[in-house]
Amino acid sequence: MSAIFKEKIVPKLKLESLAPTEVKAMLQVLEIMDATDTDVYRNAVNSSKHEGVTDEFTENTAQHLYFHPKVFANEQEGLELVGSWYPLLQKGLFPDEKSTNKLVEFLNFSLSYLQTDAVSEDLKTQIFQVLKMLVQSESEASLPIARFLIDRIFDIRDVLSSDFLIQFCIRYQILNETYSVVQSDKTITKFPFKINNDFVQYFFENDWRKFITQFHRILPVGRVYVTGAYDLMLPWFTTDLAAYYYNSLEVIYEAHKAIKERLIFGDVKSLEVLNLKTAEGFYPLIAALGPKVWDAGDTLLFNNRDKNIPQEQLDVCYLRFIDWLTADGGSNFYTEAFKDYGKLIFTENTAEALPLQCIPFWFNTCHPETGIKNQTETYNTIFSDLLIEERQGKLPIMRFDHKDFQMTGEFLIKNVFQTKDNLKGFLHGFTKESIKNPLNQFLVRTFYDAREELFNLYNAEQQEILQLYLLEMAYSTRDVRDDIRKQNLPLITKTLITLCLEPGNYSRVNEIGALKSIDACVSKICNTFAGGHYINEARPLELNIIQAWFNYLGDFYYSSRQEAVWVSNLLTTQGVRTATYFNDREDDTSYFLDKAINRIITFHKKCKIKASENVALAEISTEIEVYLTDFLGALKKDKLNVNTTKYLSDYSQSTIADFNDQTELVTAIKAFYNFHFTEETTTETPTAVNNSQTITIEMEVTEINQKYVDAVLNNLEHYSENGSYDTELLQPLDEKIEEFKTWLLDDETGMQVRMGQALYMTLLDTNLAPGTAQETYGNLCRSLFIHLVKGTQMAPSYGMGLQAMAKSGAYSEDLTTALLQVVDDLNA
Repeated sequence: MSAIFKEKIVPKLKLESLAPTEVKAMLQVLEIMDATDTDVYRNAVNSSKHEGVTDEFTENTAQHLYFHPKVFANEQEGLELVGSWYPLLQKGLFPDEKSTNKLVEFLNFSLSYLQTDAVSEDLKTQIFQVLKMLVQSESEASLPIARFLIDRIFDIRDVLSSDFLIQFCIRYQILNETYSVVQSDKTITKFPFKINNDFVQYFFENDWRKFITQFHRILPVGRVYVTGAYDLMLPWFTTDLAAYYYNSLEVIYEAHKAIKERLIFGDVKSLEVLNLKTAEGFYPLIAALGPKVWDAGDTLLFNNRDKNIPQEQLDVCYLRFIDWLTADGGSNFYTEAFKDYGKLIFTENTAEALPLQCIPFWFNTCHPETGIKNQTETYNTIFSDLLIEERQGKLPIMRFDHKDFQMTGEFLIKNVFQTKDNLKGFLHGFTKESIKNPLNQFLVRTFYDAREELFNLYNAEQQEILQLYLLEMAYSTRDVRDDIRKQNLPLITKTLITLCLEPGNYSRVNEIGALKSIDACVSKICNTFAGGHYINEARPLELNIIQAWFNYLGDFYYSSRQEAVWVSNLLTTQGVRTATYFNDREDDTSYFLDKAINRIITFHKKCKIKASENVALAEISTEIEVYLTDFLGALKKDKLNVNTTKYLSDYSQSTIADFNDQTELVTAIKAFYNFHFTEETTTETPTAVNNSQTITIEMEVTEINQKYVDAVLNNLEHYSENGSYDTELLQPLDEKIEEFKTWLLDDETGMQVRMGQALYMTLLDTNLAPGTAQETYGNLCRSLFIHLVKGTQMAPSYGMGLQAMAKSGAYSEDLTTALLQVVDDLNA
């Protein structure tokens, strides 16, 4: 038996004031409290009052046990008395209303003393076990005791007492189950500890505003890293609380302030209240970040949002976040809030969660001409990962107008970049940067996505500006990481291919085709594109195209079929078409055909010589034979001159040609021979210049005339056959090159093309390379070639051919260097 009960309560029990049923109940109390050795108990047992009656624990009985103001006047004795009630409460014997009110009065009075070391831990435990039983009882004691605890917990004027009660309530889970309310009709209703209308009615005078005000006040209060009021109240949160917030932005902003203080100064999480959700699935405290101007704390709040919040509730919040980043000249970038939380808002999301407005923010912030270095580096890294990496050239889906929006290049050009009227100015700053800059990578994807629409978006002049920009980006891929090059070069090339549709712009065709030398990843599309322009049966043939064909035959040969791969298709499909073109011409093209056939046969001979050791060259010789068969079979007999016919006939009978199995080709060549050489041998001198003829002229050249030009051309075409490396013949032309170019303006015989072709062949002659005996002759030829070809329509084609030859590995280092120097001079 509790000593305090035996000493202070039992002696005061007056059985004569109790009804028989109450005496019977008191006997039960004394037995529960182990007070059977007392006079009171013996008197009660001997009393006739309790015989034949049932026990009844009445309000009068309760007051005999629980209403003792004199005991409560002593804090220690009062606490011991309260602690002694536990066995009685276990049996369901609870205080009445009057006793409970006195108990509450005592608890308020003794609360400070209860926290001291004068009260043992055992007694404190007993007291809070009693309070728990009272709160959870279905009695008149439940609500007053619960109200006492909640009132004192929310009263942060005495923060020590508040925290003391909080800790014990959490330890013994006093306020996380139910409380009871005795109604006016004495019925008892149980309620869970949940923040709803009932909770506010019974604990906050039915005033939601009063509750929410005190709730916000207590949120930031507590010791760091120690459980507090928030942890106690966490099980109370409900959709009703969320609904109350939903109806008042003012109240939400108060909550934001309290949560910020809790997060920043208390360093404790408050995610559950921040992410309260209504019954309809709305998150009012997060969504309310949308209408406000943010400070650093709002960034902290948004970063702590529930990651399952529906996207449409977040769209405006992301826009406010961008506004915060751009405010005050972007100075918020330097805050701890951005470092700790702002970056996470970007990096913990995908592009699909972000607003499309991130793109103009990115471009404005990181523009090469205005961006601040450390901001540029950070944002480029962030947006590269979100908008570029692992997308295989596709533009991402982002949020726009509260919907998922598949970005398109056309939309970005029209509505974001708005480059319609100033494309050159817009691209200027970006052109100076390489493809290494993520902004350029994104622009490349934009133009690639819009490539079919570019013709509607930009006029011809703007398309040219765009092509030059894309070419610059393509060239810059040579100096970046392999992964960046392989991601971007194909996109650039495909966009250029789309833009370069007009026939005749072979300079641009060659520039685009040459991009394959940067990386093998675009070899196939470049070759297909170049072939599509040079071999396009929907367009009429032209003499310069055919000349280009046979220029590229050299590239095809020297690279063992790796360069100008479309030449294979040319050789196997274009023979008849070429013949038809020449058949339809009324002018004399015999000289051009002579040079073309000489070139074809030259490469056929080279291939045959090395065919046994190089399969690729054997295949080229076979394809050349297909071309010659188709071409000569369809060509009119009067189109070739006597010398060409004799040359063909002699070669076809040589062991090198090995035309034994080429019956159709041999037949075609014989037909030409028979046309020119009848059985009656003519004694007339051929009108064409004999290839072996050596023409001499006076060394004093006073003017450029036909006789001198013919002599120079003859020397260039036949120096290797007759060993005439006549530098004295060429020197006057080099000195009078401007006069020669003027003379060519009136020439209608194709002399400039013939001269350029002859000089081109000298460049590839290893016998004329630097360091050889004929270096002087070779140097003169290179000089003449540059002066004559630079700035012409064929310059890009020649440049590409020379570059391919230089990179083929077929030449010495000195000649390779010389060829590349010619390319540089042509492009200078």
